[in-house]
Amino acid sequence: MVTRDEAEDLLRTLFADPAAARATAAAELVPHPDPAVASIGHQVVGIVVRDAGDPATALVELRTALRLARRSGERGRWADVLATLGGTLCTMGRVGEGLRHLDRAAAALDGLPLARVLVRRAWVLGFLLARFEDSAADLQRALGLFAGAGDHVWEGRALNLEGLVAVGLGDLDRAARAFGAYSALSDAVGNGWDVALARHNAGWLAFVRGDLPGALELYADASARYDALGMTDVDLVTDRCEAYLAAGLAGDALEVVERALVARPLQPREEADLLVAVAQAALAAGDFSRATSAADAAGRLLARQSRHVHRLRADLLAVTARAEAGLPAGPLLRRAQRLVDASRDAQVAELPQALLLGARLARSVRSPRAAGLAQGWLEEAALFRRAPRGDTRALGWLALALRREADGDVGGVLRACDHGLRAIDEHQATLGSPELRAVATGQGGALAALGTRTALASGEARQLLRWSERWRANALALPPAYVQHDPATTADLAALRAQHRRLAQARAEGAVTERLQARATRLEQSVRQRLMHARGTGVAPAALDVGELLDALAEDDTVLVELTEVDGSLHALVAGRRRVRHVPVGDAAPARAAVDFALYTLRQATRGRRSQLDVAGARLQRALLGPALDGVGNARVVVSATTALQGIPWGMVPGLADRPVTSTPSARLWLRARSAAAVDDRRVLLVGPGLATGGAEVPAVAAEDPRAEVLDGGAATVEASLAALDGAALAHVAAHGHFREDSPLFSSLTLADGPLLVHDLQRLARPPHRVVLSACESGEMAPVGAQELLGLSAALLSMGTAGIVSSLGEVDDAATVEVMVVLHAALRGGAGLGEALLAARQAAATDPVRAATAASFTVLGT
Repeated sequence: MVTRDEAEDLLRTLFADPAAARATAAAELVPHPDPAVASIGHQVVGIVVRDAGDPATALVELRTALRLARRSGERGRWADVLATLGGTLCTMGRVGEGLRHLDRAAAALDGLPLARVLVRRAWVLGFLLARFEDSAADLQRALGLFAGAGDHVWEGRALNLEGLVAVGLGDLDRAARAFGAYSALSDAVGNGWDVALARHNAGWLAFVRGDLPGALELYADASARYDALGMTDVDLVTDRCEAYLAAGLAGDALEVVERALVARPLQPREEADLLVAVAQAALAAGDFSRATSAADAAGRLLARQSRHVHRLRADLLAVTARAEAGLPAGPLLRRAQRLVDASRDAQVAELPQALLLGARLARSVRSPRAAGLAQGWLEEAALFRRAPRGDTRALGWLALALRREADGDVGGVLRACDHGLRAIDEHQATLGSPELRAVATGQGGALAALGTRTALASGEARQLLRWSERWRANALALPPAYVQHDPATTADLAALRAQHRRLAQARAEGAVTERLQARATRLEQSVRQRLMHARGTGVAPAALDVGELLDALAEDDTVLVELTEVDGSLHALVAGRRRVRHVPVGDAAPARAAVDFALYTLRQATRGRRSQLDVAGARLQRALLGPALDGVGNARVVVSATTALQGIPWGMVPGLADRPVTSTPSARLWLRARSAAAVDDRRVLLVGPGLATGGAEVPAVAAEDPRAEVLDGGAATVEASLAALDGAALAHVAAHGHFREDSPLFSSLTLADGPLLVHDLQRLARPPHRVVLSACESGEMAPVGAQELLGLSAALLSMGTAGIVSSLGEVDDAATVEVMVVLHAALRGGAGLGEALLAARQAAATDPVRAATAASFTVLGT
């Protein structure tokens, strides 16, 4: 028969294995003849079913435990159950009643039993009610009672909660000490639940300190530990959601919280917290209807639970979602004013967001009162420009920039916008994952747009060029964060390659592929999540030096045409011959339509069908460049389009067709590519695993270049190709390309043993100097974040490759052979990529299919 000490030990350690603890309690403690032991059994069952999302059953069990404790005559036993009942009532939203129970329990106890009650009350005060000072006082008293008493389990819980409360009070060093002590105790005791929670809260502290990769890594570790225990921890879910949103991954954030909403029955507190997270994620994802409904539902639940501080966050999301959906500003302004006042009184972390929202609404209402509110709120929000966290500082600088805009202070606006973007630069530089780097720029979109709009209004072309560049392809300009993949990631990439081979075989045989595809998706997610943990170099990209750019352009007899979009209008900045000109082009919408028409026309022409390449080219020039090429003369041209206008066949444009033309995501990247040098300027690599036509250009080019290294057929494996690509002066890969718009970094080239992914290329210590990708659609890139690009070509350019030739659409295989032979001949003669592609276009001009195929290729870089 179970002893009293064994029963107490089960109660103390139940979180290590809740299901086993419940089973033991139900089988051995609940039927025990000793009412004190039976009380412990019902208490254990009540705690487990409560945390499993069944509060009604939990109340029945805990009230039974209370009656048995009273029958036992042990005041300490009764008070301990009363404290558990009080905490449970608080989680159900019955906070007043629950706190009264906790107060009665504390008054009845002393020593260690009192310390355990104080920890439970501190959790309610700090975690549920955000009364951090009161919570800290209870914890300080409890830790004094635990000192040297030997109750490591409860002492660990007190230390963990002390860390959480210290963060709420803004004392991050104290939080780090508390979490460190808790982690050490948890490891020593070996309690799996406490170890998982210690990792979780260490991740949260990393997030608060701005270490996003560290936070994601620790959250992933904690999640795996909870999964091993068969538990879903809602607090971890909401923290991961917040981290994903900070990284700009709104889709991932929404997926994780929506999944948790239906994973198991939820306590009212859990449901409210998840609905707030859903609203936040849906708002970031642009689903304003879902954001509104989730925020409203969360607000009602939080009001019933007396969690007034948390309700302010739900109200902020509800008003923001309605504003984004375009509802009238007047009624929303009244609600926003109440929200700002309450947020200020409660000193909530979201006060700067509430102030900026209120100012935005007030600026939309024409009245002296609204103007005064906007001015005051912007001035108050601007005070946050000295906040510890970079994203909060950026909001403060945005507020100051808007305030300066209202005063007509052009210089003040630009300085404030630049300071705000620097705060995000610092955050972006901590990230090693190319995906996180790219999407993180979304946080600076409003600052960059305001700066560019202000620079345009200044009438200074050089100023506009600097601001056009300020937030353009920033992630690609960051120094590469080279990291060797950990063994688990390497194994998953190999497994993914094998899975793709099985998928291809199953599709060829007409077999069912759902399970194979699901396995491939899981492997992709595993790789993606791990790579998010990579840390950056800490080095932010330098701003464009316009003087340096003009010197380089003059030296190369080159003109840069950079396109920028401001409030729906397209503008060209023409830099060359020691000056910068601003040329208004027109509405941006016709430009996008002209690109679509040009790509459609090219597809028709490469298939041998009737087309109007000349008409499409002239339309491109009018819509994208207007008169920007006037006065350019015979100079080479490099074009930097907006991210919305990537994938443009510049060789079709009449004013560019007969001159060397290249493209670049930004002027800064062109400068970097221009200064890049090959490790070995003689090593040429040709990779041809076999296209539908057998990759015929590989032997054709190899026949004219005996020094070329050839990997063809079964020898063109991923590992062999990566080894050969490393440090090559020129690499030509004749492999099917597969662009993944849903996940650009899983775009691939199909080699003999499976796909060569963008993630594989990141293993290269020395990227190839120049690359030719001859397969269809190998040059596609996806716009992400704010003016960022992801894809195979973008990854190579970011890693340090100077230039890439790739196709923007379908190409004719036979015509591609002839185009590539001419291209390589020109390269062997010392031409650059722009000159070589011009030679290929000129040689193909007499044949419509060859001409269309040559025009389908473009040069990125130099």
